[in-house]
Amino acid sequence: MPSIYLPELSSDKKNVIIEGQEFHHLINVRRTGIGDIVKLNSGSGLIAEGKLTEVDKDLAVIEIFKIEKFPFPERPFAIAFALLKNRNDELVIEKCTELGVTAFYPLLTDYSVRAPSKNTVSRFERIALSAIKQCDNPWLPRINEPLPLKEAVKTILAEDWKPVLCSEQRPAQRISDLPKSIKPCFIIGPEGGFSEEEFSFFAQQDIFSISVCRNVTRAETAAIAVSAQFQIY
Repeated sequence: MPSIYLPELSSDKKNVIIEGQEFHHLINVRRTGIGDIVKLNSGSGLIAEGKLTEVDKDLAVIEIFKIEKFPFPERPFAIAFALLKNRNDELVIEKCTELGVTAFYPLLTDYSVRAPSKNTVSRFERIALSAIKQCDNPWLPRINEPLPLKEAVKTILAEDWKPVLCSEQRPAQRISDLPKSIKPCFIIGPEGGFSEEEFSFFAQQDIFSISVCRNVTRAETAAIAVSAQFQIY
């Protein structure tokens, strides 16, 4: 059952009011009626179930009968990815959110094929929000502003992530070779790969490199595959 996003949801609330876009989706799109069961998602660790008890012109009242609290992921991970053509980076946001990513770091690289627009972050946020509502992920990932590669790595390190390069140069190391104590941020390059200068930068920063598989995959495939591998690992 797809959920309704309610960031103000708290464990002590017995009744909540749904307004705005979520009200429209609940009543006009999903055609939810009085007495129907509704699932709610705070995006910050709470998922609740309730019954629709009242519908007014522009609001609905949900009576909560079950609420569950989920701890923040014990082993969080992040994805840093180059902006992609044909909106394929939207697929990265959607599928990696479904797989439990904690944060995204959009990158601008030497071979990036697309520049960010003023609504890039808000568009990614909408996609991530839709994904948690579909898959019952109780934690909405954070979308960072797009940054040039070197600035992004500096930010990633400052926020206590361990950068891990998913390299098209096919190193021998795999995800299973990572120390289990780290918080990895997997770095995914553009369709054209990283430049020699960028690979030199990674070497200077002593950034650990892994292969996602034996083949060189598309960028969006690499991001989804490494997210799935991390969950299994």
